[in-house]
Amino acid sequence: MLCLFILLGFFGYYAWQQLSIEAYPDIADVTSQVVTQVPGLAAEEVEQQITIPIERALNGLPGMHVMRSKSTFGLSMITIVFKDGVDDYWARMRIQERLNEVELPYGAIPGLDPLTSPIGEIFRYIIESNSHDLRELTDLQNFTIIPRIKQVSGVADVTNFGGITTQFQIELDPRKLDQYNLALGDVIETIEKNNVNAGGSVLPRGDLGYVIRGIGLIKNLEDLGKIVVKTEKGVPIYLNDIGKLKYGNIERKGILGYTDRQRSYSESIEGIVLLLKGQNPSVVLEGIHHAVDELNNEILPEGVKIHVFLDRTVLVHTTLDTVSHTLLEGMTLVVIVLIVFLGSWKGALLVAITIPLSLMIAFILMHFTNIPANLLSLGAIDFGIIVDGAIVMMETILKKREDNPTLVLQEKSIANRAIEVAKPIFFATIIIITAYLPLFAFERVEKKLFTPMAFTVGYALFGALAVALLLIPGMAYVMYKNPQKMYHNKWLEKLTHIYHAGIVKVMKAPQKVFLPLGIILAAAVALTVLVGKDFLPPLDEGSIWLQVQLPPGISLQKSRELSDTLRARTIKYPEVTYMMVQAGRNDDGTDPWTPSHFEVSVGLKPYKEWEKGKTKYDLIEELAKEYESLPGFTVGFSQPMIDGVMDKISGAHSELVVKIYGDDFKETRRIAENVLAKLKTVKGAVDLAIDQEPPLPQLQIHADRNKIAQYGLNVADVAELIEVAVGGKAVSQIFIGNKVYDIICRYNEESRNTPEKIANLMLTSGSGAKIPLSQVADVRLSTGESTITREMNKRHLTVKLNLRNRDLASMLQEAQDKIESEIKYDHEKYHIKWGGQFENQNRAYARLSVIVPLALAIMFILLYGAFGRFRQAGLLMSIVPLALFGGMLALNIRGMTLNVSSAVGFIALFGVAIQNGVIMISHINHLRKQGKDLIDAVIYGAEHRFRPVLMTATVAVLGLLPASLATGIGSDVQRPLATVIVYGLMFSTVITLYALPALYYIIERKWGQDFKKEEEEL
Repeated sequence: MLCLFILLGFFGYYAWQQLSIEAYPDIADVTSQVVTQVPGLAAEEVEQQITIPIERALNGLPGMHVMRSKSTFGLSMITIVFKDGVDDYWARMRIQERLNEVELPYGAIPGLDPLTSPIGEIFRYIIESNSHDLRELTDLQNFTIIPRIKQVSGVADVTNFGGITTQFQIELDPRKLDQYNLALGDVIETIEKNNVNAGGSVLPRGDLGYVIRGIGLIKNLEDLGKIVVKTEKGVPIYLNDIGKLKYGNIERKGILGYTDRQRSYSESIEGIVLLLKGQNPSVVLEGIHHAVDELNNEILPEGVKIHVFLDRTVLVHTTLDTVSHTLLEGMTLVVIVLIVFLGSWKGALLVAITIPLSLMIAFILMHFTNIPANLLSLGAIDFGIIVDGAIVMMETILKKREDNPTLVLQEKSIANRAIEVAKPIFFATIIIITAYLPLFAFERVEKKLFTPMAFTVGYALFGALAVALLLIPGMAYVMYKNPQKMYHNKWLEKLTHIYHAGIVKVMKAPQKVFLPLGIILAAAVALTVLVGKDFLPPLDEGSIWLQVQLPPGISLQKSRELSDTLRARTIKYPEVTYMMVQAGRNDDGTDPWTPSHFEVSVGLKPYKEWEKGKTKYDLIEELAKEYESLPGFTVGFSQPMIDGVMDKISGAHSELVVKIYGDDFKETRRIAENVLAKLKTVKGAVDLAIDQEPPLPQLQIHADRNKIAQYGLNVADVAELIEVAVGGKAVSQIFIGNKVYDIICRYNEESRNTPEKIANLMLTSGSGAKIPLSQVADVRLSTGESTITREMNKRHLTVKLNLRNRDLASMLQEAQDKIESEIKYDHEKYHIKWGGQFENQNRAYARLSVIVPLALAIMFILLYGAFGRFRQAGLLMSIVPLALFGGMLALNIRGMTLNVSSAVGFIALFGVAIQNGVIMISHINHLRKQGKDLIDAVIYGAEHRFRPVLMTATVAVLGLLPASLATGIGSDVQRPLATVIVYGLMFSTVITLYALPALYYIIERKWGQDFKKEEEEL
């Protein structure tokens, strides 16, 4: 048997090496995003002509939970969230099938985003150089760095932010077009015809075959300028005769600013590496590190370096350090307690080997069932609970040796002792595993967070059970079979005598326990009502993510200046290591932001390097006050990973949202502004803002169809003038080596930089006549929507907010009451709905309210199977509400809330509390079977089980005590769970030791007189 467990240990270590290691579980839903770009199209047209047709095609997708969309300038983004259990690849196939059926105007082609997760941004870097300008660095990014990193298996995509994307630009002079009687369409057609290669099959020459190539592709600006657009009287008119050719860049929509302790860039270029969903982040990051080292040392030109500022490896290592320290401290405390209680270092170490062996067995099972190892799944393992079964088994055999110190122990007698406690150990462990069953009934976020933990703890308990029943008896027999001097723990013997006197006193008037138990039960109910209610504690990522809203409509240059100000005002705090500011959207246009919006990453020093006593929340308060002094800044605080998750859950980058549904933009904004004003008066509501920017100024060109027809034109002619001449359009491409650049055609800036000049641009009719744009269209200044958001085919505005220094339930109740009673609106046309953490909390608690009673019913059945008597099963179940008291008291005293994490702690607490009761009641029943009177069996049974019950409770408490007190990164989810178990078990142990024997005596005295007869029948 020992050899078997040694082999399992080696296999377990191998399995550990293969496990996917994460900081936090991927709690995001299965989502896909359809992105469609139509450059130059306003938000209203994008919604009407792009978003709505795609939404209609996607309606009714199998497994769809919710569909949201954003329509903004030149961009449509539709996010589809699927129900649990839907496979990512299957979902994407269903979406693609529907998209293939959609026909969109302007040649728009909808595409799917990379298959990643909202927490998939695992690596960020900037490129720096003293010898290369931003344009050259952008070329290196697009054609050298990104292709190399994308070679790493498991990388879904690498996206670029900032920089200058080069274009070959043709700035046409409309006066020259008029001079040579050229139309805009003629120029575009000529460029396309003069930029081609051709293949001419193969030319046989003797034994050889020559591939025929016609090479006519444009290579540079000189080639482009030499294109002949027209010939007049034998004189060619070249492209450079009618316009200016130059190296330009895509119209910049965003700027990347970066500052740390060594460098500060007003403009830089960033790369964001996305993890392919389902891949092992540790393995992928290892490949990324290798690629970056290769780029820095071998590939990039001298003077160019990749500087990494965000690496998920750091968070993984930090959280694993937190878990390792708490687990190691818990393991050390457990071993010390075992030595103290057992009085034998050999016995203590024998019990302690349960810990590594149970973990190895758990790793094997996790490997085969694809359960990743993360902070929560590993951190929730209480080594005290793990060794409980081994403690009871060891204590039983050790007691045999202590009672007979001079005799050689017989194998049969040890086997009998082991069999006596094997049944209660088995049922007690199964009951604890059963306690974790409700976790498998969770949905969405809470399911992904806690299900791996339930599997891991269940596997570890299974391994511990195997060790306790199969390994410990044989090893203990070998260790203690020969006569030997035993150490007698004097203080424990004294404590046992005190307990004996106490239990005798209790048994003289057992009915007196009802009063304190009633008080405890009433107090537990009161504390449950008083404690604050939340969904989850914050998952500390060791960094800060900001969503910053600036005055709408500001220019990119002004946005850059404000970015400089924000970084300068933040980096002065000693706890901050760097600040990265993404202003606007990336060049490829797949972000929905304008220059009025910043996304900001703030790096923090390790907490141990901070001023003593200062917390992350203190820093957030300081930063919030700092930002309040910046005019025009509205700042929301979050964290990088959870920010992306909340965007997918609620459709906004905040913990909570209030959505106002309605079609009229003005009325929905009025209601949203009133909601915002009311929420500002609610304590705990912070980072308040309307998610969608207000209407922005527009230059609207309204085509007059009658006049267009009168001049023999088409609306398409007007559209082409606006799209190409004013907006600029890619009409062809230039290939240089492995690089590809767009050729952009537009009118020069002098001819289009005012509304009046745009109105005077000329159209060419079929007869060659020149007609000013103002003759066939109304050109006027107006305002239009910046972003239009929809959910399940309905328009809405979103008020976003975060929660700070208050529990969710009470804040939500106050806010809902104020909004409902004080805001007037047409309830038939407009609807207000809350979303975010509130939805998750309601869903999780609704599940728990059904599943926890079901799990308790299963425990009751198991207890009945163990004891064969309903009354004893019911007696043990009575511990559950009484165990609630200690946990609720601890939550209230420590200022913590009842959330899903602490609820999971209560579930585990109930199982452990019942386990101790099983150990005691089973021994009392055993003594009664041997013929002892009821009163004697209760007193001596309780006394005999005092040491194992006290020992199991103490090791369970001390095993999680470090986790209940931990404050490092990754401790936030562990702390509520551990607090409930630690303090709840302290009180439930007292109840088990004193109240349970008294209640047992009262019940058995009245209904258990036929105990021996029942035993005979059984």
